Order: sequence, then C-alpha cells, then structure tokens
Amino acid sequence: MMIGMKAKNKKAIFICHIGENALKVIKCALNKNEVREFVDLEVRSIPPDTDDKKISAQLKQVFDKLEYKNEPLVISLPRNQATCRYLKVPTEKPQEIERIISLQASRFLPYPAGELITGYQTILTDKEGYAHLNLVIVHKDVVERYFKILKECNIKNISIILSSYGLGNLYGYIRPQDETAVMVIDIDSDQVEVAIVAQRRLFFSRYFKINKLQANWENLFIDEVKKTYDVYVKEIINQPPNRIILLDPSKVSQEFTKILNQQTILAVETLYYGDKIGLSNNVLKEIRDSDTSLADLAGLGLKDADQSLNLLPRNIKEEAEKIVKQKEYLRMSLFSLGIIFILGLSITKGLSNKQNYLRQLKIELNKISQEARPLEEMEKRYLLLGGRAQKKSTSLEVLYELHRIMPAQVSLANLIYEEDNQIILHGETQEMNPVLMLVAALEKSAVFKDLNVRLRYATKKNTSSGEIVDFEIVCAKK
Repeated sequence: MMIGMKAKNKKAIFICHIGENALKVIKCALNKNEVREFVDLEVRSIPPDTDDKKISAQLKQVFDKLEYKNEPLVISLPRNQATCRYLKVPTEKPQEIERIISLQASRFLPYPAGELITGYQTILTDKEGYAHLNLVIVHKDVVERYFKILKECNIKNISIILSSYGLGNLYGYIRPQDETAVMVIDIDSDQVEVAIVAQRRLFFSRYFKINKLQANWENLFIDEVKKTYDVYVKEIINQPPNRIILLDPSKVSQEFTKILNQQTILAVETLYYGDKIGLSNNVLKEIRDSDTSLADLAGLGLKDADQSLNLLPRNIKEEAEKIVKQKEYLRMSLFSLGIIFILGLSITKGLSNKQNYLRQLKIELNKISQEARPLEEMEKRYLLLGGRAQKKSTSLEVLYELHRIMPAQVSLANLIYEEDNQIILHGETQEMNPVLMLVAALEKSAVFKDLNVRLRYATKKNTSSGEIVDFEIVCAKK
C-alpha cells in the first residue's frame, strides 16, 4: 500500500507492528513545517505457524521497499504481550520510581525481577508527593524475540512502546481540547483493544479476542466492553468514561457501532480518523477490505512517547543514555571551542600576526604550568592522605546510619552484622511503602555505598494485632 508520494530528503521515523496475523510498517516524515506526515505504508499477512526467521526475511523486504536508512524504529508492542497496572508510589523522582517499579513488578507476574522489563507513565502527582503511574510489565523473552527478528535488518535505533499509547496519542491529536475520560476502542481483525484516555493520558487499557464465527458473538463482545468499564471503575479511582469512541478509518463500516449502541452504559461515537491524519481514500479502502487497523501505528507516529515507556532492557537504556550525554557533551565542547576561537580572533587584531599570537599563548601556558606544579604536588599529597584515611564502615557507623534513615513506620526485629561481608536487616511494618523507602535510603547512603542492597523478601502475615509486612533486606559486599 502507498500513502501519498514518497518523501525525499526528509527526516523519517518508522513504526512497526508484528501481530499474530499481520505485519504492518508505516513510514512517517517531517515536512518543511516540522509536522509529521505519513508517506509510505506496507501491510503483509502472516500465515499460521510462520516462524520468526520467515518473519525476519519478510520484514527485511518491507524495509528495503520503504527505503529504510538507519532511521529510528518504533515497535508497537501488542497489548496482549504486556501486563498493565495502576500503581501509586511515594516519590516523584524518575530514578526512585525506576527502582520501586523494578521491585514491584514481580508482584504482578510470577517471574523473578531480573526477568521482567518495566516502563511507566506518570498520570498525575498529588499533594502528598505520591506519583500515580500506569505501569507496563513485559517478560524479557518478548523483547529479546524482537531483537532477534530485527537482527537481519541491521536496525540499531529501536524503541518498544505499548500499542495502547498509540491509541491515546491518536485521540489526543484529534481531540486535544477534550479533558473528559473516554473509552477508545480499536478493532483489528479478530482482536479488540480498549484504551481509557483522560486529559491526553492513558489511564487504563485492555485486550480481548472476538470470533465472528462463534454463536452470539455480538453479546460476548458487549460483555467484554462492559467488563472493561467495570474493572476500570473498580481499580482506577478517577472520573469514569462518559462515552465510547470507536476508531474507524474507513467511513463505511457501521457494524460495530450498531452493536455497541445495544449497551446502555455509555453513548457511542464513531471517530473517522483516516482523513484527519492524511490517509488517502485508496488506502482507506484497502484497510477496510483487509480488516486491518492502523490506529496504534498512526498514534505512535504522530508523537514521540515518553522515554520512561520504552520497554528496552535496562543495560541498553543506560547505554543509550550515555550516548545521548556524550553527544550533548561534545556539542557543548564544540560550542565552547567556537566561542574561544572567536575570542582568539578578536585578540589577534591587537597583534601583528597569528604567529605572534601563538607565541604569546605558549609563553602564557609556560607561566601557568610553572604555577600549577606546586598545586599538582599538593593534590597528590591530598589524594594520598585521603586514601590512607579511607576506611570501611564500622559497626557503630552502621547503627547510627540505620537510626538516621530508618522510617518511623518500620520496626527492626533483627540485625546481623558480618564485617567485610554483609549486613542483614529483618523487620516488620504495616505497609509495603516504608520498606521500599528504606531500600531507597540504603542505596543512597554513603555508609552502605560499597554494599549491594537487595530486598530478599516482603510478605504479608496475619497477627493478633492485625496484618503486617514481614521483610528482610540483605546488604552484601559488591
């Protein structure tokens, strides 16, 4: 399929969706006004039992056809491959949020924390300093599968974003002034994705399958929509959605609108998004005939997602952040050198020629070097004394530090101190948050800087005085 004319010499971004039945890739480019426009599209069916090697080969053909040249690639992760939870954490700082959600993830999926990859978006913050998050959790095998598929395509600049955020972006782009909560429904072949959006933020999402060959499938579809509404109202304490928005790029299909009108919870509105984002009529017809939706890809192409939502392994994220910082440092260095060069040129006007200017610089550098030698000697002696004075934390320092950082809600039942080895803290509290606060405080503490802090377990127990959280934290030598 083709959307408009191919863009030449424009910055581009590619969005890809690898589903169970179809492979979809859309190419987005920035025009002269820095506005994104869809310039190319390819949709191919994936036959049943197709292995990943064949998908990789097919994907390479698609990227070659769309003239991919090392541009950024966004993978739209299907909703059924991730777990989403609404979470409230006692901090607004991104680094602390990252630590907390990495510890909390294993509560929602039966896997060790090291096998899970997390992403999040802060929905809102309250007066008490708590951040309300939409947490996304995916098993590392899912992400590693995408890397294996893309390996043959030689793609390095990859982001993986949950498809639900594409739906949220699309609705926010078309209705930027709408602050109310709405239930956005996207129907693609034999599956349905529901996203509840409010104030241009995704609050909740859900996925379910439909089978039109099944008897009474229309009522089953309505039941799933109602179930989504009930779960949202129960789990998310916020304004309930006031209407259903059915995404439809074709302006033709009314089947699901009629079915949704049978439910009495919410009013139903069909949103024809195709002409609002520049899809041609020919493409709309092909999409309708193939029963394929582009809503998630279009949404992710219209707007960059928050980096906190990028579902990449932590080591790859950290490496990418280092590269960004290095580029920023290089940019600032070049900028500073440019200023120095301009200042140097202005100074040379007072000298007879450039050689005299360079000679004067050498003289000044020699003077500075002679004056700097005593300072270098002092620095060496200071570092030597500092190295001798450095020592490991004593038991008294450990006890004082624990007294200083221990949250008031935590009762320490047992402390095991093994010098040069590890420190084990066993205690109890009424809630989980103080335990996470203690872990974060230990990680920041200078006394515990040489130790690897790990929450070994935190389990709820019933006692005569009520329910408590029994926990153990191990601070082992790195």
